[in-house]
Amino acid sequence: MIRFENVSKIYDPNIMGLEDVNIHIDRGEFCFLVGHSGSGKSTFIRLLLKEFEPSEGTITVAGRNLQRMRRSAMPYHRRNLGCVFQDFKLLPNKTVADNVAYALRVTGQPARAIRRKVPEILNLVGLGDKMNNLPDELSAGEQQRVSVARAFVNHPSLLVADEPTGNLDPDTSVGIMQLLYRINRTGTTVLMATHDREMVDKMRKRVIALEDGKVIRDEDKGLYR
Repeated sequence: MIRFENVSKIYDPNIMGLEDVNIHIDRGEFCFLVGHSGSGKSTFIRLLLKEFEPSEGTITVAGRNLQRMRRSAMPYHRRNLGCVFQDFKLLPNKTVADNVAYALRVTGQPARAIRRKVPEILNLVGLGDKMNNLPDELSAGEQQRVSVARAFVNHPSLLVADEPTGNLDPDTSVGIMQLLYRINRTGTTVLMATHDREMVDKMRKRVIALEDGKVIRDEDKGLYR
């Protein structure tokens, strides 16, 4: 699903974001990406999302070389890649249903499919009764569930979660992790960047640790350390 081959990213003036990273993540895996601030986690994710290009190396997602991807292919790439962020990134003046529907509209889904899929995914994340609420009428945990619903409504092959529990209390964080685990069980690959040591140790999934832009550890059923 994800392959980084000899990937480096150098920022001006000569600041190393990633250095010679080689990572292979299979379809259906659940992986944690861990490391202190400045370790390279954000660079890794931004390269994966094709927000910018690597200085060296090759990045492949679902068999597609991102450097060779044409602009016309970007909607397909985004349809197969869902994103969940720490700050939710919800549209404040749109209802819960409209926030989720937005992810379908930008990929060209017909109105009939949107009317069917939005209630289905909101029921899946436990928010079927909140469809007409605005984001500021929801708790932080509920807002993150909307974010997860929006990321998963296209049933992407890959879901990237960047500190999804960073603004949540421990009990709410557990609920979000259970939801991501359920999504992973459907076959979606999940890559989660996190500082949540307790959650990583509890889940015992694959852990990829970065430090100063380098992979210092990659192990199955790992701990945060």
